[in-house]
Amino acid sequence: MSSGVFENGRYETNDGDVYFCRAQPESKGLILGGVTNAYPPGAVDQATSARLTGSKRQIGVTARTVRVQLTAALAGYKPLAVLTIPVFTEAVYNGFVKGQVGTYLGTAVSYVGRSAEGVV
Repeated sequence: MSSGVFENGRYETNDGDVYFCRAQPESKGLILGGVTNAYPPGAVDQATSARLTGSKRQIGVTARTVRVQLTAALAGYKPLAVLTIPVFTEAVYNGFVKGQVGTYLGTAVSYVGRSAEGVV
């Protein structure tokens, strides 16, 4: 992810709870295997916020993520950079399969790994 602006987003845990999160809008620009990373529908139902980055050992909710490698040039990024992108819903996360190809901000990427949600 870049160091650009943030917006108020929504993150749905594996248990179906919906939290506020501070997200970079370009996180929604990830498409793998035809599946688009998007905020969950509906309203926030939790009083605290989820973290999209950080240690899975911190108290609270830390988002699930996928790692994608750039397979084409993208301005502002090193060639073949590996990017870590938060995934806002479990259904989308489960739809991403290692080795899939897709796009991030319109640039070709390949899925290389993922990390599960952390709740402490």
